[in-house]
Amino acid sequence: MDDLLTLVVSDNSDFHNQIVSSLDGETIKTRFVNSLDDCEPLLLEKENNISTIICDIPTELFDFERKLRVLKRKDHGKYIPIIGLVNETRDKSEIARQLFFHILPLPLHEHMLAHTIEAGKSDFRRYQSLLGEVSSRTSAIGLIKSGDFTLKTLQQAEALTTMLSLACPDPSAVSLGLSELLVNAIEHGNLEISYTEKSQLLETGKWDDEITKRLSDDKYKNRFVEVVFDRQEDHIDIVIRDHGNGFDWHKFIDSDPDKFTSKHGRGIAIAIAMGFNKLSYNEKGNQVTATITL
Repeated sequence: MDDLLTLVVSDNSDFHNQIVSSLDGETIKTRFVNSLDDCEPLLLEKENNISTIICDIPTELFDFERKLRVLKRKDHGKYIPIIGLVNETRDKSEIARQLFFHILPLPLHEHMLAHTIEAGKSDFRRYQSLLGEVSSRTSAIGLIKSGDFTLKTLQQAEALTTMLSLACPDPSAVSLGLSELLVNAIEHGNLEISYTEKSQLLETGKWDDEITKRLSDDKYKNRFVEVVFDRQEDHIDIVIRDHGNGFDWHKFIDSDPDKFTSKHGRGIAIAIAMGFNKLSYNEKGNQVTATITL
């Protein structure tokens, strides 16, 4: 068992029992709390090493989502993937999906929760790795004027994220937003993994295997992501272009990110919240320009 902790938030004993039953036999360290208010003091104690939070999504959403937004805006909460659980018969269109790493239906099927927690922990480790790299390095390219880059893999995306973030005014903030955009370009752009497919792969524990498989598939293996870094006097533009089919981005850019209900919205909301002042897409949706005001 690793030392990462999963917080489970609910004051419902039946929900508590479902979680215990679902994780029976799994090597996942959990702690149960009654409310989101109880999470904050635990998150502030770094030795707890909290990597994921599981929430029972209540019927009354307003106060619950307000508290989640407050938590996600704080340094100790913004990097924690949150897994929401909701009855499978409920209309999920009203739930602001951008607040969640993933939403699972109740009742839980075998190993579904464990696989999703492990995927969330993987995201948490990625965030922590990026933050660690950024905080431990002194940029040697802080005055970079421009640069053109290409990449194919998630590992290459992480390395480029670190380098380009260090050339920006707030590297820690930019690193998470840039990472989300590059990961989306690889997974959903070049490798054409839909958001529905990703959900199924996460829940069955086959996500990493599918990424590896598609990267060597003849259909996708020659695709790459192009990144252009351009510093002007008053702003920085980072242009990211993939070789995928694009998507309909209009409703995500023209709307309030706090009201996104589609899974597409999560990465965009993170990118907007974390270091970028503006996102601009081409019409096809396979190229985005992230702008940072200097």
